[in-house]
Amino acid sequence: MLRPYQAQNAAEILALIERGVRGVLYHLATAGGKTLTISAGVIRVVVDHGWPVVFLVHRRELLHQSVRALAKVGIKASVVDPDHDPDPLALVHVCSIDTLKARKKRLAGWLRTIRLVVIDEAHHTVAPGWQALLEEMVNAKRVGVTATPYRGDGKPLGALFDEVVRGPSVAELTDAGWLCPAEVWAPWNPDTSGVAISRGDFAAADLDRLMNNDKITRMAMNAYAARMPGEPTIAFCVSVAHARRVAELFSAGGWRATSVDGEMSDDDRDAAIRGLASGYYQVLTSCQLISEGTDLPVVSGAILLRPTKSVLLFIQQVGRVLRVCHGKIRSCILDLSGNVELHGLPEADRVWTLESGLVPQVHRTIRCPKCHRRFAPGPFCPSCRHEFRYWDRPAVPLLSTLADSMIRNMPVADLERIATSEMDLRRIALVRGFNPGWVHHATRRMRERLNERRRA
Repeated sequence: MLRPYQAQNAAEILALIERGVRGVLYHLATAGGKTLTISAGVIRVVVDHGWPVVFLVHRRELLHQSVRALAKVGIKASVVDPDHDPDPLALVHVCSIDTLKARKKRLAGWLRTIRLVVIDEAHHTVAPGWQALLEEMVNAKRVGVTATPYRGDGKPLGALFDEVVRGPSVAELTDAGWLCPAEVWAPWNPDTSGVAISRGDFAAADLDRLMNNDKITRMAMNAYAARMPGEPTIAFCVSVAHARRVAELFSAGGWRATSVDGEMSDDDRDAAIRGLASGYYQVLTSCQLISEGTDLPVVSGAILLRPTKSVLLFIQQVGRVLRVCHGKIRSCILDLSGNVELHGLPEADRVWTLESGLVPQVHRTIRCPKCHRRFAPGPFCPSCRHEFRYWDRPAVPLLSTLADSMIRNMPVADLERIATSEMDLRRIALVRGFNPGWVHHATRRMRERLNERRRA
């Protein structure tokens, strides 16, 4: 049974496909139920009309997870991976992207029969090899699915997608009870001023020297014991050696902890992840393996030990703890990386477009000096009620940094959200050709929005 917003989003996607739109991008927050929406609301419908469908994934774990998700809604899918070719009797195939790229020429005839290709984690599609493969499916409509419709390298997704269907935001899903509210605690911030930048993010070797530090890990252990003792938690680390050392120290401290990495066998890695889900392990440490697509609703804690400049990586990591689960009343994020200060709270509203990617914004937060809670600006700490006398400083206006072409292409609602002054609204009106009446009403809406934030 689809939730109301999932049914509405599926209907919007199908309407665009019926209208002849070649590429549709579906954006829904992590843990909002993207796979269920697409499986039950879109694939189920087109399969009933006889359409051959390919569901593309880029990791082994997502391959089998997608097969199980389709089976839950009554769709039997075959697998295309290094050990399997397409089943000529099957209408739906879940495919490894790497396998299809390697066999593109041999499977060219079959690829031309596909009518719909669903692309999981669609922000990867502008990577080399994706576009060439998608172009082989000349008769297929495309539906991309992602919680992070932007890339760390800044490349937008407009080359492969023409229209967007936007699901509810993290804040909206949390308010409705579909996501678990998140508390953020920031016991320490690293000094990354001496860390080199490589390909837009912190250099891994420098980060490892900074963060693979027993003193930092013990701060994380103390915060874990104070804020969520024994709760199932994932620690996101800089390197394999860092992940192993963090697990070792947690184990020495009396917690049931283990690490997972790409050097382990698939069976051992799966067993460790299942152990966290079952309660056998309390803390699972990882470098890069537990982020996209990992579905463990029972996990209520995240320990951020890897500073990153990538909003995409940050959102994927904190999204692991937002799923609702019986008995779980809140999730807890221990940030020893400075990522929340840099990128904002999990529920922060992020503006993006197909043409430009992520729009630069400042997401202000406050860190309580008494209890170390990090939260949206307000007069009191929501945990210890410490008072902040000068919390209502205006945000840095960033609309002035946007080019006219971006203002021309962005949804008006997004432009209004990042406008902080009447001058911003007048510029929007000038670029978009709006009349003075729009500025008057938009100014009123902006003041109401700012007043609501102050009252909150």
